[in-house]
Amino acid sequence: MIPQEFRYLRPASLDEAVAALADPGAKLLAGGQSLLPLMRLRFAAPDALVDLQDVAELKGVEVRGEELRIGALTRHVEVAGLDTWDALRGAAQQTGDRQVRRLGTIGGAVSHADPAGDLPAALLALGARAELVGPGGRRSVPLEEFFTGPLMTAATPGEVLESLFVPLPSGGSGSAYCKLAQDASGFALVGVAARLGLDKGGTCRMAGIGVTGVGFTPYRARAAEELLLGSRLTDADIEKAARAVLEDVEVAADAYASAEYRAEMCRLFTRRALAAALSKAQI
Repeated sequence: MIPQEFRYLRPASLDEAVAALADPGAKLLAGGQSLLPLMRLRFAAPDALVDLQDVAELKGVEVRGEELRIGALTRHVEVAGLDTWDALRGAAQQTGDRQVRRLGTIGGAVSHADPAGDLPAALLALGARAELVGPGGRRSVPLEEFFTGPLMTAATPGEVLESLFVPLPSGGSGSAYCKLAQDASGFALVGVAARLGLDKGGTCRMAGIGVTGVGFTPYRARAAEELLLGSRLTDADIEKAARAVLEDVEVAADAYASAEYRAEMCRLFTRRALAAALSKAQI
């Protein structure tokens, strides 16, 4: 199908982009890997597209203090090459196909808030935060508060996701992303990212678990994390965490997987992700 007519705007600065979004019928265009297919099917019909490609403030990756700042227009393929967290790199490498990874952006993936997106799981596990800019100024939102529902976020009308901030790895830390993909689409039937940090005695001092493809939003499994803190991360400790990863979560069911199957796979892939993260966190 052919999209309905729309106006095309290409602001040169972040301020211009925010101003363009004053039109309630305007939509942001980053990589276009999610929005354009929806427009072709007329599931989305914006009055105007605000193309962000010329907005320099949204580009670049740099270290700021103890955090890695990733501009919202950073491509998946660039994130896949970052030498920081294995979970972040692995999630980017498993996002879509080669074309999607070369055109899609990390900001677009996070803002789209797909319940089965790969990068949100890794970013949640790593304790990332989103930096938003809008008519009311700038604000920071922890990523676990950013996803509010399927394809819904905490961004208010007129706000632009400028960047994502990820804490840098510290000594004795490791991470991993493990995924069960749907064969045809590559989307996650289940995806689990894990981050672990050990003290010098081998006790768990830091834990993060991000889950995608299971509930109706990507989420951080806080109950499972709490069980790991202060533990020696034995097989029994990891098993307890895996059994708690679905606490207070309504597991989704669809044509690809029943709720029971997804739940069992979520526990299995939690064990795998935690074991992989632990193997990389040895002091």
